[in-house]
Amino acid sequence: MIAARDRLAVAALTTALTGDFDLPTLLDTAAHDACAGFGAVSAAVILLDDHRRAGDTGVEVVAEALSSHAEVDLRFLTNGPALDSARGGAVTMIADLADAADTRWPSYRRDALQAGMRAMRSFPVIVLGASVGALVVHTPDPWGSQRSNELGVILANLIAVAISMGNDSGRRHADTSETIQTLLRGTVAIATATGVIAEKLSLEPARARLHLHRLARAHQNTVTNHAELIIAAHDDQADDARLSGLLAAPTLPPAPPRINT
Repeated sequence: MIAARDRLAVAALTTALTGDFDLPTLLDTAAHDACAGFGAVSAAVILLDDHRRAGDTGVEVVAEALSSHAEVDLRFLTNGPALDSARGGAVTMIADLADAADTRWPSYRRDALQAGMRAMRSFPVIVLGASVGALVVHTPDPWGSQRSNELGVILANLIAVAISMGNDSGRRHADTSETIQTLLRGTVAIATATGVIAEKLSLEPARARLHLHRLARAHQNTVTNHAELIIAAHDDQADDARLSGLLAAPTLPPAPPRINT
C-alpha cells in the first residue's frame, strides 16, 4: 500500500487530468512525486525517439527530478534496463546493483555504480497498447521491501493517460506520435541551455544540468520552459541582464499562483 503522502500526490495528478493541463508541467510533477515517494536520487520520464537515427530506436529524457545530492553525470539513465523497459513494455528492476550474482546489463551497472546508484526500477508507459517510454527511478540504497512498486505503476499509468490526451488546452484527443515529438523537441532546448549555463558559469556539464533543474524550481518553471527562456535571452545579445536573472535564483520569491473563486 502506498503512503498517505503519495496518495495525495496521485489524487492531485488525477485531478489535473480532468482540466486543461500543461503536459510538460504534469510530467515534471509526476517525476518529482516519484523521486520523493521512492526516496530516489533521480526519477525520470523517458520516451522512445523513433526518428532520432535510422535503424536504431533511442530514448530521450523529457522530465526529470533530482535529489539535492545529485552531483553526478546521469547519462546512464537511458541505457540498459530503462531502454529494455521502454521498448518491451515490462517493468525492469535491480534490487541491488552491487549484487555480483546479477550479471545483466554489465556496462550500465558499472556506470550506475560509479555514479553512486544502488537500485533501480523502470515502469513502462503504455499508450493504446504500445509502450512509448518509461518512468525510471534510481535510489542511493538497495531497493528493499519498504518501497512499493504500486506507486510507480500508478504514476506511469497517469503519464500514459496524459500523453494520450495531448498538450493543447481544451483538446482531449491528440495524435500520440505528434505529442511525443513535441516533448522530444524540448530535450534539445534542455541540452542547449545546459551548454549555456556551463559556459557562462564555468560549470561541468553534470553540474550545469543540475543547476538548470534548481533554477527552474526556484523560478516556478518547468525545466523545458526555463531552458527555452535561457536560450532566448542568450540569443538576444543585447539583453545580458535578462540572461543573468535567469541564471540565478530570484531575489524575491515568486508570487503565489492566483486562485479565482
